[in-house]
Amino acid sequence: MKPQQRAGRFGMFKVSRAIAAVAFTVIALGGCMSEAGEKGQNDPLPRMSKEHAQDWARDFTKRLAKVIGKPVNSRQPDVSFLGCTGKNGEEATDDRYVMMYNAWVTVPPEQHNEAAKKLRETLVDQGYTVTAERPYKAGEQGMILEARPAEEGFFIGIESAKTNGGYQEIALGINSPCMIPPGATQSPQ
Repeated sequence: MKPQQRAGRFGMFKVSRAIAAVAFTVIALGGCMSEAGEKGQNDPLPRMSKEHAQDWARDFTKRLAKVIGKPVNSRQPDVSFLGCTGKNGEEATDDRYVMMYNAWVTVPPEQHNEAAKKLRETLVDQGYTVTAERPYKAGEQGMILEARPAEEGFFIGIESAKTNGGYQEIALGINSPCMIPPGATQSPQ
């Protein structure tokens, strides 16, 4: 059985996953980069096991789904762990990683904008800064809501997900910052 094809832009779907992974690792990983006034490339990274990161993302997506009054779909979430890449393409030799976690909630398309409004309010109340938003327009475009944390933390991407020819779901995406497991030795870059 062939898996369903889904269209999207926040690393949630087959076609855009590689592009989003590259963009995410280059742009969002301040813990792996250095510029004047920014965090240094050899500063300590946040420590969290891959299992704990995945548990956190699963719990957070369930809380977001609850905000819009729907459960997370029962199908398996899409989880990827990638190595961190520095601003100049540096690759670490230690166990640092970024996680991309995606789950879906079935929501009729006419409810996507109201869901986005509720999710936006919740994220802002929790200290997130909205970095991109676009409303759902029937027959034209899906809804997009992206947010970043005020400090180090997980990046959030929410969008209309096209399945079976229409926007019948909302995808909840969680991307971690560059992290390293507890007990691993962080190598200098």
